[in-house]
Amino acid sequence: MTKHYTGKNWLEIVGKEKLQTFQDTFAQNYNIGLSFLDTKGEPLTVSAQTSLLCHKMQLKNEKHCSTEHQMAREMVASTKEAQFFTCNIGVSYLLCPVFWGEEIVAYAQVGCFIAEASTLPEKYIKEYNIPVFSSKDIKAIGDLLIRIIKLLNINYKKAYEAGLAERMPKSTVVDDARLSNREQQVVGLLCEGLNNKQISENLIISEKTVKSHISNILNKLGLRDRMQVVLYYLHGRVVQ
Repeated sequence: MTKHYTGKNWLEIVGKEKLQTFQDTFAQNYNIGLSFLDTKGEPLTVSAQTSLLCHKMQLKNEKHCSTEHQMAREMVASTKEAQFFTCNIGVSYLLCPVFWGEEIVAYAQVGCFIAEASTLPEKYIKEYNIPVFSSKDIKAIGDLLIRIIKLLNINYKKAYEAGLAERMPKSTVVDDARLSNREQQVVGLLCEGLNNKQISENLIISEKTVKSHISNILNKLGLRDRMQVVLYYLHGRVVQ
């Protein structure tokens, strides 16, 4: 049976705080909105530089906006490539897919902004402080984000199959004297991509206990987050 990963699985591996910091910094540097969503459009992070106009329009036309965004996600899912979209009021956004292996598990959404040729009345641009970009700048920002997102598109499944098989027994229990038996089991399940709830169900312990084990593992190994733990045991090194 094929295992399907979710945006939350990916977020736990990447690190929510790390992703939030990147998102906020990117949005601030380019004065543009940015958020990460799961495949159903639910937020994985707290949106940065949210457009007041878009927020107002979504409250007023919730059903229409929801349908429009769903169609955009479906289009990106079918092409598996980032695309620009423009809504009926002339505001644009970029939707960029995030992969776990070959499977889309999340989206990075950049917007709202308008191109110089937009027909949106000047009074709305000023009133809602909507960023205006030239076509060249829009393409440059989009290309940069796409390249950055590709760095997060780590094929954990292939890494697990290729690297973990060589380093771990088939039971996926880590052989590391620095860790207790239970901590070794937790690391093995982390490397399989399980989240805290799934680990707790697998080991028949509480999620609180799982968090405690992970905290102890990080302290013993001198690592920052679960992503570094996975990379350490898959490749024998960590990415700073």
